[in-house]
Amino acid sequence: MASGALGQKVYVGWERGANFLQYRTYAWGECEDPGELQVWRPIIVQNIEAQLAARGFRKAQPGQQPDVIVSYQGDVKERVSYVAYDYANRQNWWLVPALGRGPSWGWDWNAGPVTVEPVVQREFELTVELVDARRNQLFWRGDGADNLSHKSEKNINRFRKTVEKVFRNYPYGD
Repeated sequence: MASGALGQKVYVGWERGANFLQYRTYAWGECEDPGELQVWRPIIVQNIEAQLAARGFRKAQPGQQPDVIVSYQGDVKERVSYVAYDYANRQNWWLVPALGRGPSWGWDWNAGPVTVEPVVQREFELTVELVDARRNQLFWRGDGADNLSHKSEKNINRFRKTVEKVFRNYPYGD
C-alpha cells in the first residue's frame, strides 16, 4: 500500500529587533491541547524544556519574575487521500498488430478491476510560543507538524524531532 508521508514541517517567526540575550528564565503559561494530545503533554513539555535548557534558559524559581512565558498549543487533524489499486493491470511483451503493418513485438495492457480506497493519516501540529513577560508581547513562535503513528515509541521520537527542529536555529528561523 502506498502511503504519502508528510514528513516534518517547521515554520518559525520572531520579532525583528528583539534582544534575545535578555531572556534567560522562563515559566510555563497556559497550554492547549485536544484530548488526543493530552496524554503526550509530559513528553512535549520535557522536550521543550530540554531545548530551552540547551539554549541557556533555566526555570524561574517560585515567586521570581520570569523573563519569558512559554506556552504551546497542539492539535490533531485527519488528512484523507485516496489510493487506487489495479489488481490485474500489468504490462506484457506480446506479438501484437503494429498499426496496420502486420504482427510486431510491442507492449500490451491487460486491464483489470480498479479499487479506490481511502488512506487516513493523522497529523499533529505543535505551536510553541515565547512571550516577553515584562511587556506581555509575543517575540518568538515556532510551528511544527508530523504524522501520528499507531506506535507509541514512534510518536515519542516524532515529538522529540519536531521540537528539536522548531528550536533548531533559535532565536532565528532557517
